[in-house]
Amino acid sequence: MNPIALKLRKLREIHGYPQEYVAFHLGVSQAAYSKKETGRTELTLTVLQQVSALYGIHLMDLINLNLQDLVITAVRQQVS
Repeated sequence: MNPIALKLRKLREIHGYPQEYVAFHLGVSQAAYSKKETGRTELTLTVLQQVSALYGIHLMDLINLNLQDLVITAVRQQVS
């Protein structure tokens, strides 16, 4: 699985969202979102921007942080 796709899954799990919820916010079907989250479909810049907005994280953090640091950042945001 590609690293960004894994980040998408972890962020969704941290927020407790089902795939259907995230797919709705991205304007795609659950099946289409599932392919993005598993790395079977390329992630566009637009999708990455939408995901970062949904989770309230900076786009550059989504791209640049390793998985562990991104999870820590996301959990800290939820606590505060």
